[in-house]
Amino acid sequence: MVPMHTVLVLEDEDDLRESMRDLLEDNGYAVVAVRDGREALDALPRIQHVCIVVLDLVMPQMNGWDFFDAMRAVPQMADVPVVVHSSAAARAPAGVTRVLGKPLQPEKLLATVREFCAP
Repeated sequence: MVPMHTVLVLEDEDDLRESMRDLLEDNGYAVVAVRDGREALDALPRIQHVCIVVLDLVMPQMNGWDFFDAMRAVPQMADVPVVVHSSAAARAPAGVTRVLGKPLQPEKLLATVREFCAP
């Protein structure tokens, strides 16, 4: 049996987070969607086979910059591709895989996820 690959979505805007989850799940991906970096770090030990992280930068509790640094310090997450999806896309941290600005462009998000994850 092939392990399920999971997309981790960090987005503090409820409607956008749910739209992204629906889009990805409707296209065959397992999705864990959280509100901020703190929730994501808490969820990481329970998620197997994260194939990509879709990361907003401006979030409460723990912002995307801090999450990115913390995630890279976790050995099993150090090489996972990170796509910044943010209104502050121009300020994406060095080392991210791709940058997608807001507003959401569903076809670009799907194409990017397909590049790194099998549904």
